[in-house]
Amino acid sequence: MPRLTVLMPTYNVAPWVEEAIQSVLNQTYRDFELLVVDDASTDDTLDRVRSIDNPRIRIASFPNNVGLSENLNRGLDIINTELVARMDGDDIAEPDWLETGIHVLDTHPEVGVCSFGFKFFGAKTSLVRFPEHHEDSKAQMLFGCTVIVPVFRRAVMADNHLRYSTEAFPAEDYMMWSNVYPLTQIYNVQRTLFHYRTHPTQISTSRREAQIAKSNEVRLKMLLWLNPNFTDEEKRYFLDVFVPCKIEQKQDINSLQQFADLLVRRNIQGHYSGDALRHKFNSHIAYGVLEFAERTYFARRYTPMALVQLISDGLYFMLPKKNRRKILVKCIILKIKN
Repeated sequence: MPRLTVLMPTYNVAPWVEEAIQSVLNQTYRDFELLVVDDASTDDTLDRVRSIDNPRIRIASFPNNVGLSENLNRGLDIINTELVARMDGDDIAEPDWLETGIHVLDTHPEVGVCSFGFKFFGAKTSLVRFPEHHEDSKAQMLFGCTVIVPVFRRAVMADNHLRYSTEAFPAEDYMMWSNVYPLTQIYNVQRTLFHYRTHPTQISTSRREAQIAKSNEVRLKMLLWLNPNFTDEEKRYFLDVFVPCKIEQKQDINSLQQFADLLVRRNIQGHYSGDALRHKFNSHIAYGVLEFAERTYFARRYTPMALVQLISDGLYFMLPKKNRRKILVKCIILKIKN
C-alpha cells in the first residue's frame, strides 16, 4: 500500500484532466496512488482518464451525480492511506508539491495539514500566499479560507468524523478547514507549488454569489467562535462592512479601527491569539485604505499634488509600507517626466 493518496474529484473537466493528472504523475515523491473519483461526468472526462496507462491511477466512477461535497466524501471513504493530498481535475501541481508537504508533516508532528502558495492562471492571473504560521492563518480565517490543495494526515478527518458538508457547497472547503483549525496545527508553505486554473465553467465562477453567501455563514461561525455574544447589528457590520473593508469616506476608517478594537477585546475565550488578530486587522484595514486612496486620490494619475493631499489628510502612513514606496516612486517619476 502506498503512503499517500492524491484525491482528485472530477466532473466534466475533459479539456484539462490529462494535464492535471500528468502533473501528479510527474511528482518527485513517488510513494502515492492517484484516486480519480468521477461524479457521473457527461463529457469524455472518464474516457480521457482511462486512456492514461499508469498503475498509480485508481478510478472510482459512479452513475449518479451527487455534487462536489459528497463526491469528496466518496473518495475519503475509499482511501485508507496514512496521508491524503487534495487537488481538482483542472489544476496543475508543481513537481515537488507532494515532497514538500510530506517533508513538513514528517518534520513537524504537531502539524496535521500542510497548505501551499498558488498562482491563478487562465481567466485571471495573480499570486496568493496565506499566512505561514497557525495562529496568523487562523486569524485570517475570519475573512476567508486559508487552506488550498493540502497534504494532510487522514487521521485528522477520520478520528474526528469530519465530512465535507453538502449544505456548505460551494464553500465546502472553507467549512471543512474551519472545523479542522481547532483540532490540529496548519502550516502554509510560502512558495508557489500549485497553479489554479480559472475558467467560466468552474464552480467558483459560475456560482459566485452562492459561494459568497455560504462563505459568509462560515465567517459568522468563525466570529462566534471568537465570542458568541455579538448582536445582530454587529454581525451585519462584520459581514457587510468589516470583511469587505468598505471605505467610502475618511470617517469610515475610524469606524473600522474601532470595530477591530472591539473584536480584540471580545476575544475572551482565547480561541485566537490577540497579537495575531491585531496584526491581521491592521493589515486588512491598511489595504482597505490603499484601495480608497487609489480610488479617491490617484484615480487619474499619481501626481505629487495628490500625494501631498494624501499626506495632509493623514492617510499616507496608514498604507502598507511597500505600497507607500510604490506610490512615492510613481509620483516622483511623473514629476521628473513633467
